[in-house]
Amino acid sequence: MTAIADLFSGPVGVETSALSTADGELFPEERAFIQAAVPKRRAEFATARILARRSLAAFGVPPGPLVPGPDRAPVWPSGFTGSISHCANYCAVVVARRRDVTSLGLDVEDVRELDASLQDLVLTPAERQWIAAQPWAIRPVLPILIFSAKEAYYKCQYPITRGFLDFQDVELGIEWASGTFAARVLKTGWPAAVARLSGRFVVDQDRVACGVALMPR
Repeated sequence: MTAIADLFSGPVGVETSALSTADGELFPEERAFIQAAVPKRRAEFATARILARRSLAAFGVPPGPLVPGPDRAPVWPSGFTGSISHCANYCAVVVARRRDVTSLGLDVEDVRELDASLQDLVLTPAERQWIAAQPWAIRPVLPILIFSAKEAYYKCQYPITRGFLDFQDVELGIEWASGTFAARVLKTGWPAAVARLSGRFVVDQDRVACGVALMPR
């Protein structure tokens, strides 16, 4: 897959790997957080923390526990922002200094066709019309691309707003040839700073990856 760092503007640190059950590399606070979790969740959590520490180390940040907050969102060291995503056997983490990037959103998904019920949940009428007008060869992957792009947008906006959005609250415009998309919130009263954000995507035979960055103004 194309380097995930290419999805983002500004200086970012990126680490990726297959999932690992390396609980021994976790801090006690982190082990306590996932002590009751199933093995798959433990592997996702452990891999994400290991990769996050590697990413932060590139910026000179010493190792430390990275325990999610009460809302289960990642809590980053002071002065940093980041995003975590994982799929079947893959994890990716991106971090940046907040002076360079205000907020980051990353999502990775295994390439697959969304079933009809999920498409009803994810796709707006305008997005369905857009998919229907695209070449047959790429139509099957477009619903999972839209799903992933909305997830990346949500992760980017959440640290700013602490607000929740449904899939139908966000509508995308996608430029397939350039690997870019624009997300706009349909929900009234959403903060202007994050009501419209642009992102980038890459699709290969295995995965879809989407990234959104909110830059300082």
